[in-house]
Amino acid sequence: MRIQRIFLFSFLALLFLGSAPIAALSFYASRVMLRHEIANSLENDAAMLMKQIDMLMFERLQNVYSWSQLDILQEGRIGDIDKRLAQFLENMEQSYPGVYLGLFYLDDANKIVAASDSYLIGSYFRPQADWIQTSVPHGQIVLENLRLDPPYDHAPLSMRASVPDKYSAGEHGRLYGIFNLKHIMQLFDRASRVESGQRYIVLLDADDRAIAGSAEIRSRQMLLKQTFAGWGDSKGHGSKIHQGQPLSQAPVLVGYAHSQGYQAYANLGWSILIIQSTEQAFQSIWRLWWWFGCVFLINSLIAAGIAHWLARRIASPILDLTSWVRNFQTLPVSFKSSRADINEVQELSQAFAQLSEDLEQSRQQVIHAAKLAVVGEMAAIMAHEVRTPLSILQTSAQILQADVALTEDGRDMSRIIVEESARLNRLISTLLDCARPRPPDMQALMLEPVIERAIELLSKQAENKSIAIEIVKPEPLTVIEADEELLVQVFLNLMLNAIQMLSAAGRIRVQVIASDADRVQIKVEDNGPGIASESSQRLFDPFFTTRDTGIGLGLTVTQQIVVAHGGSIAAGRSELGGACFTIFLPRRQTKNLC
Repeated sequence: MRIQRIFLFSFLALLFLGSAPIAALSFYASRVMLRHEIANSLENDAAMLMKQIDMLMFERLQNVYSWSQLDILQEGRIGDIDKRLAQFLENMEQSYPGVYLGLFYLDDANKIVAASDSYLIGSYFRPQADWIQTSVPHGQIVLENLRLDPPYDHAPLSMRASVPDKYSAGEHGRLYGIFNLKHIMQLFDRASRVESGQRYIVLLDADDRAIAGSAEIRSRQMLLKQTFAGWGDSKGHGSKIHQGQPLSQAPVLVGYAHSQGYQAYANLGWSILIIQSTEQAFQSIWRLWWWFGCVFLINSLIAAGIAHWLARRIASPILDLTSWVRNFQTLPVSFKSSRADINEVQELSQAFAQLSEDLEQSRQQVIHAAKLAVVGEMAAIMAHEVRTPLSILQTSAQILQADVALTEDGRDMSRIIVEESARLNRLISTLLDCARPRPPDMQALMLEPVIERAIELLSKQAENKSIAIEIVKPEPLTVIEADEELLVQVFLNLMLNAIQMLSAAGRIRVQVIASDADRVQIKVEDNGPGIASESSQRLFDPFFTTRDTGIGLGLTVTQQIVVAHGGSIAAGRSELGGACFTIFLPRRQTKNLC
């Protein structure tokens, strides 16, 4: 009971002393970082929006100026008698749907001679005072004073370019393009809706008047007012904290950017502000603080249970060790160590766990050696007691096949005897290879030609089932020290297994990968049914097979050859969907392997 109290008070003290300062520092750091991230986001978004507006305004100004220089505008000198100029202006407006509220040519008496809207022709237009004069490539263009009225469904911005007289010096009229600032406001509306809360976006002119804004700015009728004067610096772009009124009672974060023009032209002296309330921006931080309080309360409630559980757990590894030692002789299972908070108990648990793993590995090695011994004994018996009479039987059947008087049934029976005798001979050879593998004759060779030789030997069998075999080779080719004939046997076994498992029109891929300076990796993959999970542990055991016609020694021999080369082989799932055998071989043999 006493140890439980010690653990309870210790847990509560550690929980509070550890969590409270961390939570406070985390809250402060998170608030600073979030403020910095939001400020950077506002600044970057402001710079991006300003660039979009610069490009948009440059395109509109350039349109009006370039149209004013066209020969078709000379029709205005003669009153556009054949209406060619009016048709041109109508086509230009239709090619930019919704962008322009109107295009028209004005003579020196302010009479509309030609217009995209035929109802305007013949009427008089009252120009506004000049607001901004800016340059475009090869000329100048003028923006006239804004006239904006709520609810700002139409926000006309008059752009004026002089039309030169190409038949005499001077000018003979002016071309007007009435751009709809509603396009910029719609762009602001889309950019103002973000996950972190509502943003306010304002476009200011050189006098800090709001000339365009997002929906909240327009609904408060703040356009053409200097409400936001001084909210941004005079040059470049950046961010700052500003008093929130009249938008918010809380302070606001402001990201700002000034117009840089587009390709050194059309710098209108405008700037953009993106504003977000700190109250909205830091809502996630306050939610985090609330959740921390809840978590701290829950942790405090379960501390007593944890203390009791931990007190009992200290002794559990020793009890596990005692039980394992008592039962090991009757039930030889691996020791599974429990976690403990005492170093000595941990070390003891780890030592017994390692001991149990070593014993289990030794047991598996003994079992594998016993299986190979059985293979060797069977191979010796077959080699001495079976191969000689089998050869006599095969030879006799071949002689019978040569007898012309033999009936058709007799020929079938003798053919079966010859084929089955050959199969038994191959089985005996495989058993001998598995029981007494010859030591490899290591020579420097190129790996890829060895694989291509194995593919060539299996080409007929693959062709019979319409199976494609491909090899993926690195550049340059891979040089290793190995026994060529044994490696051919390895790739023959793996690809033959794949051919036998694949259905018609299957696919086999052999990939050589330069793993590192000391090893090379080879993958043999197919798109067949793959390897069942229950078979993966026994795949390389002697006599284990999943085919009705197999004897289960091919992969055992393959593993023996790879290990004799100082390498390793593993089976897994292929990217093609079937089985994948991965082989690692050393590039150089540093000792005599056998």
